[in-house]
Amino acid sequence: MADLGKKDEAVDATPNVTDVETVDAATEAEAVAAIEAPVERGEPILQVRNLVKHFPLTQGILFKKQIGAVKAVDGVSFDLYQGETLGIVGESGCGKSTVAKLLMNLERATAGEVFYKGQDITKLSGRALKAVRRNIQMVFQDPYTSLNPRMTVGDIIGEPFDIHPEVAPKGDRRRKVQELLDVVGLNPEYINRYPHQFSGGQRQRIGIARGLALNPEIIICDEPVSALDVSVQAQVVNLMEKLQDEFNLSYVFIAHDLSIVRHISDRVGVMYLGKMAEIGTDVQIYDHPTHPLHPGAAVGGPGPGPGSPRQPRADHPHRRRPLAGEPAVRLPLPHPLLEGAGQVLHRDAAAGDPGALPGPGHPGGARIGVPLRRGEGRGPRVLTRGT
Repeated sequence: MADLGKKDEAVDATPNVTDVETVDAATEAEAVAAIEAPVERGEPILQVRNLVKHFPLTQGILFKKQIGAVKAVDGVSFDLYQGETLGIVGESGCGKSTVAKLLMNLERATAGEVFYKGQDITKLSGRALKAVRRNIQMVFQDPYTSLNPRMTVGDIIGEPFDIHPEVAPKGDRRRKVQELLDVVGLNPEYINRYPHQFSGGQRQRIGIARGLALNPEIIICDEPVSALDVSVQAQVVNLMEKLQDEFNLSYVFIAHDLSIVRHISDRVGVMYLGKMAEIGTDVQIYDHPTHPLHPGAAVGGPGPGPGSPRQPRADHPHRRRPLAGEPAVRLPLPHPLLEGAGQVLHRDAAAGDPGALPGPGHPGGARIGVPLRRGEGRGPRVLTRGT
């Protein structure tokens, strides 16, 4: 009888699957409630901590072996505040668009955390992830390929309502789509037209209307004006500023055009080889930079008007100003696959030959390791001109 009692106690102590599912459902409900809670203006709404995304490099056909990795994003951290525009600039291939996809959870992060209202979206699934994606939308770079040519404008803008029917009832969707077209400056009667019947600027407005459909709190703008003419760029940027004030939106604005980034952004982050090299206000970044590869490295374009005189490059008012202690001659940018590629390399201006690199023991010298060919020595090669 005593043994039977022990067996009964063991059976009673076994966890019930139904109880486990109830706990998971309760946790998911708490996450959804936290995601849907409002955030005060000026409070952080998105917090990125040590975000990493490495794409493996493999060798072989049948038996693949990883021989390395492309460090597209390597330890990026920043905060986005409610109602703020954070601009992200950097050279092509530095990881800007990969960061945008990680923030949308379109790419799975190798490591790191992305907190939206205190919830790590890299670990969410189900209803909680669906709620996050409703509140974080994206405007893509290419207004031509980001719209389905087989769908009408009404179907493109109204498609988010099929996934989130609670936002707009089925009988009210046409009116909602027409309102969104009017908000972005398009004629509501265009609802039955196809994307090929619009210009590039009008297509980008359609993409913005699709991003606004679910009343999001954050919009990730991945170079939204880079494919547009200058006059159309100004119209789209002014529209985005107007919508931000009207709907209390927060933007992550990725672009190459430094003047547009400075115009629209409250703070600017500079990315280089997968890292956030510098972040601060526009005055700090543009006028008082601390990183050699800052936005001031770009030489300004022509004058502000057609009648302004063209100035020599050396005397141009927007020409890059060297940092204190920086040599005048610099090496070409290193390749992101090379070991130590994050270092900033300088030629030795005091060595007599401006084209020569300092040796490994030189106090101002810098080296990066280069992958060795079979039969070469073990020591790292020093990059020379033309390599």
